[in-house]
Formats: sequence, structure tokens, C-alpha cells
Amino acid sequence: MSDPFVLFWMLLAAASILWYAFLVFYVGIKAGKEILIMRKTLTKEKITE
Repeated sequence: MSDPFVLFWMLLAAASILWYAFLVFYVGIKAGKEILIMRKTLTKEKITE
């Protein structure tokens, strides 16, 4: 485990997994908010028709 090559790739793999997890949650939260806004907008348009 003291091999720098192995340590480097383990850190790189862990960082990429954490980055991917962050992006999944970040994009999911933003998309969820946008869906709620679209739903409100479409509901308002439906009521006014």
C-alpha cells in the first residue's frame, strides 16, 4: 500500500466517485426544482384557459 502509483490511482478513483455522486445529486436537485416550477406554470396556464 505504500506504492505511490497505487495510492495515486486509489485517490483518483475515490475522487472521481465522489465527484460523480456530487453531480448526480446536484443535477437531481436542480432538475427537481425546475420540474416544480414547470408544473406550477402549466397549472396556471390551464386554469386561465
